[in-house]
Amino acid sequence: MTRNTILSLILAVCTIPAFALKPGKDPVKFAVGVHAGIDIGGAVPYPPGKAIGGQNKMSATPRLTPALGLSYTTMFDRHWSAVVESTYKTVALDARTWVEQQGMRDPDDGTWQYFRGRADASMSFSMLEIPLYVRYSFGDGTNKVFLGGYYARVFKGKFETTPGPGMATPTPGDDKTWSVVNKGDMGTLNFDNGLDKWDAGIIVGYERRIINRVNLSGRFSAGFKDVFRRDSRYLEYAMFHMRGTLMLSYMFMRK
Repeated sequence: MTRNTILSLILAVCTIPAFALKPGKDPVKFAVGVHAGIDIGGAVPYPPGKAIGGQNKMSATPRLTPALGLSYTTMFDRHWSAVVESTYKTVALDARTWVEQQGMRDPDDGTWQYFRGRADASMSFSMLEIPLYVRYSFGDGTNKVFLGGYYARVFKGKFETTPGPGMATPTPGDDKTWSVVNKGDMGTLNFDNGLDKWDAGIIVGYERRIINRVNLSGRFSAGFKDVFRRDSRYLEYAMFHMRGTLMLSYMFMRK
């Protein structure tokens, strides 16, 4: 081999692009992360017209509490992945409603009263939520969308309402039986014992990578079942879980 040939080979190697000399990076197959966020929402009436349609109105104030959890992600390819999470959270809401004729069953004596006027309600649900969803990443993976479902185990639930001022009657068809009710006259009706211990529903959301391993997501969840047990009918309509969540996550392990 001549000197010129050797110099030509050395020159050819030196001109190979730097990325060609680097070993290939294996694609990420799974990731484990932690996340923290806040939820805005609570139990809402279904169908909505029963409590917030027509002359019925509602003003709600969410109580913001932290949600903390873990996640496990399996990557199928550069676009598709599946995620399962475990999150402990408390979703709480205070509401003021104005109703035309709302039926409420007294949890103590079981009698029904039909109320017209203002009622204040307070609710909170402490739960372990387990979402499972499929996620799609666009382009370089900065933006993602996801869709799936969730199961939640409710450890502690609170739901109470205080009617008044307004009017109430045990027989809504008879105008003569309506009587004036000031706030506190009917006391606070506590429905805690009728709340169910689990929930399930749908979850949909959007996620954006802020920096490497750190993501910000917004999601919407809606339950498929009444927050009350079937044998505990305190209202004329069902109440379904519904909430929005803002979540910040960090992937501390990727393989």
